[in-house]
Amino acid sequence: MKKFFLIIVMMYICYSQSNVAARDIINVSRIVTENGKSYLTVGDIPFPLLGAQIRLDAFINGDKKTVDDIEVYFQKARELGVNCLQIPFYWNLIEPQKDVFKFTEIDKILELANKYGLKIEMLWFSTNMIGDSFSFLVPDYVLSVAEKRFSSKYEGHYSAYYGNSYTLIFNDEWILERESNAVKRLMNHIGEWDRSNGLQHPVISVQVHNEPDGLARWRYDQLEIKYKDGRLFTREDAWEITLHALNTVGKAVKESNYKVVTRTNIITYEGLTDFPQLTGANPKDVFDLDGIDFVSYDPYVNSIDVIKSNTLAFNSIQGNYSLIAENKGVYENTASLILTAAALGSGYNIYDLATSKFFIDNASPAHKDEIDHGVYTWDLKEKAHTTSVKSVLKGLTAAFPEVALCKAEDFAVFNVDSQYPRKFHTQTINTTRVTYSFSTSNAALGFALTRDDYLLVYVTENADIQLSNGTFSKVVSGCYNAEGKFVAENKASLVGGRLLKAKKGILYRIRYKSHSDLISNTVENIGTNGSVSES
Repeated sequence: MKKFFLIIVMMYICYSQSNVAARDIINVSRIVTENGKSYLTVGDIPFPLLGAQIRLDAFINGDKKTVDDIEVYFQKARELGVNCLQIPFYWNLIEPQKDVFKFTEIDKILELANKYGLKIEMLWFSTNMIGDSFSFLVPDYVLSVAEKRFSSKYEGHYSAYYGNSYTLIFNDEWILERESNAVKRLMNHIGEWDRSNGLQHPVISVQVHNEPDGLARWRYDQLEIKYKDGRLFTREDAWEITLHALNTVGKAVKESNYKVVTRTNIITYEGLTDFPQLTGANPKDVFDLDGIDFVSYDPYVNSIDVIKSNTLAFNSIQGNYSLIAENKGVYENTASLILTAAALGSGYNIYDLATSKFFIDNASPAHKDEIDHGVYTWDLKEKAHTTSVKSVLKGLTAAFPEVALCKAEDFAVFNVDSQYPRKFHTQTINTTRVTYSFSTSNAALGFALTRDDYLLVYVTENADIQLSNGTFSKVVSGCYNAEGKFVAENKASLVGGRLLKAKKGILYRIRYKSHSDLISNTVENIGTNGSVSES
């Protein structure tokens, strides 16, 4: 009887501990694939990533700002209309000395995210920063262990951007144990903070390392990397240790109590083919890692055609959520690039919101005119194209859950069949059930989403949109709230039951019943199929 009682008690204790552990878990985001499309959900609500980057590491290490100085950037991000910010949470920021952790700056960033209603993609800047390990980002207690570093041409070289440069052996077990420990401590702290601050889930995604394929692309050769015993370090070695480190650190994120999606960003200009010349090497190698949920890319181009082809290529990795993780904010056609990406099922992050003045002032003479990537100037003034970016983001975020869900064949975009919007332009585009005839005389951009029994229409400037192949009724304007529900604000109407005289900056919802199925030509109406511009 005593034995039986003891078993019951032990079972109860185990059950209680299991329940406590389950209650400690905070599920924030995941990738969902349905009807042939993959998308991100946050709190089970479809969520298209439409963001901009704030280089916290540059502002702290270079501009000597404090985290309190960063609030103005959150204000500007809110004005711009993004729904997410990419912010480096770098290793040296949280563990400046071995096993001495501090989260003061992290807590302030989380507080700002909640205050301004923005989400955060945490950029884990650590051992692999485009193939390098920098003293501004990695704790000295790690960098100072010589046997944990490769021999490299520029070992110890000082950069005003990042401090002293080394190449750590990313897949060394001690380094991975230390890095994984830091990541889990950080993620669990974020969970504890979130639980104490209303469970608003400020962090929704973690980027593991930064452009880590840079090591296998060129840094292994440029830096003349060697093993300490003089052995040759090959491209294959570089790729192998890169993947192993990504997988281990990604798993560390997943082992925390704060559950978010993980990804990394690779450097690419030509989609899946622009990759290290290794047998079988492919961005899919990264996607297939257990520790990485999706693979994003950094194109750095102002070409609608390249954004289109790359997005379609990354969509071909079954289950992958295509994301442009970085693309210059200085491009004058950024609004068109964002709209192109969104229509094809991709998220889009602007690099960056405003470039660090320290980065600009310390650029090499050869790159002096290229380093300002911001959609705002360094002192947060608008550039000539900032207003157009605001206009597009306003519409996409107003319709955010539908933008995430709508497949490309039912996502019509207007005036992106040229590199820049045409002032006078007409287009007729078929989705699978509705035809839209668009006309502008003031360079309007816009989109129309064909859903089961309603349409969503938005333009950045006043435009006419003639609807056909259906009967159309009940027109209202409004937006989707944080819970993903449409909230009607005003009634509207169609001229003659078919013509929408769309006003700029307003999201319309129109009930409809289709007459017949159509052959979609939405994708064909994106891109110029002309010259490609790279910058």
